[in-house]
Amino acid sequence: MKNNIKFLCGLLLLSGGFVLSSCRHMEMSNDQWREIVQYNYPVDSLDTYHTWNLLQDKALTIRVKIADPYIKTVQVLTGNPYLTDGVEILAERPCQTGQVVNPTFKVPTVAPTLYVAAVNDQGRYYVVPVNGATDVTIGGSKVINDGTLHRPIYQTFTYLFEEDYPLPGDFDFNDMVLRISQHAVNDSVLAVKVTLAAIGSTKQLAAAIRLPQIKFEDVKGVSIEEGTRFDQGYSTDRYFITNDVATNAFDGSTVINLFEDAHWCVNSKESMGQVVRMRYNTYKFDVVDEAARVPVISRTYRVHMKSKINAYYLSLADIDPFLITSANSGMCVEVHTYKHKYDEVVWHYTNGPGEQDDRVPWALMVPDATFHYPVEGITLGMYRDGQISGAYSRYNHSFGQWGRNRNNSTDWWLYENATKAQVY
Repeated sequence: MKNNIKFLCGLLLLSGGFVLSSCRHMEMSNDQWREIVQYNYPVDSLDTYHTWNLLQDKALTIRVKIADPYIKTVQVLTGNPYLTDGVEILAERPCQTGQVVNPTFKVPTVAPTLYVAAVNDQGRYYVVPVNGATDVTIGGSKVINDGTLHRPIYQTFTYLFEEDYPLPGDFDFNDMVLRISQHAVNDSVLAVKVTLAAIGSTKQLAAAIRLPQIKFEDVKGVSIEEGTRFDQGYSTDRYFITNDVATNAFDGSTVINLFEDAHWCVNSKESMGQVVRMRYNTYKFDVVDEAARVPVISRTYRVHMKSKINAYYLSLADIDPFLITSANSGMCVEVHTYKHKYDEVVWHYTNGPGEQDDRVPWALMVPDATFHYPVEGITLGMYRDGQISGAYSRYNHSFGQWGRNRNNSTDWWLYENATKAQVY
């Protein structure tokens, strides 16, 4: 059977004429399609129940008993900001002294050491360790409120995309890299910050974010803090996304249109009337006409909502960032994380999973604001025929072992290859 699959794989990759629907419904059976994809995936013997999720749920009861009449919010933190830089805010709720809040939030499968803090209107922090408790009081002798404060940042996820869906790719997961955070400005305004960190593709790539919890009819408008779009002044008609900053998804939720052309965002130069398409920030050195290191760029979108939605209760884990590109046949496809893999948002291109799910992702979310993604041509992690290799291949902490068993190596993203030469 493997020889047949090799032949089909070669046909699939060389012809360029197969698309998701035709492969699955005309040329091949569902089982054949799954076997083709899994044969080319860097991990064999995949866990058939894998959800490719690196998050878990947490909940706390927090009681504020600080003798400061100007307390404004309570935050759940990943560390003590008086000791550590880069501490993240996992949850935030309006709160005053004497009140109790009950935040629910997501933490990585490798849970950080949690702290809670009451913050006053001048930005002063009163910090208390959680120490494994579920009911925590901010007050008394445990409070830490002096020293040099390292201002916490909001929880940030890194999203890694492969461009070739539904065809097998090289699975270095750097064709597009986005880093995204969000926070409530107030009850009715949600701020979503997006950073375009890398482009490891020479195809035109667009991107958008669906906010499944926010119906488009409940949005007053979307503004950009920086005043301009990622691709402000884009000289070609938009095709993948509309001219509107925000639009209505097929399911009625809100879509933020990020950009039509990732390459143009970081380098608006053209050559012979065409956008220059090099790989950006996926090599550690510049290559003339092929690769360059460029500054990352960010935009912060403010979603102004009607009063029926409270921004403080919206979770970063629920957002749906996706890449949009054209398949070899010219058909437009969206590339989502596994959770939303078959969710059509602005383009129709698949009949849904049914029994056809190949169980592998073309996009991954890593709960790390500074995750070191693979350099060009290095797989995120490989485990085939008993051999482990790739950018994240440390034994018992490897991407490949996690792929084979969702309960193993759940900390793989913290253990890059020891040489560090394979990550950016």
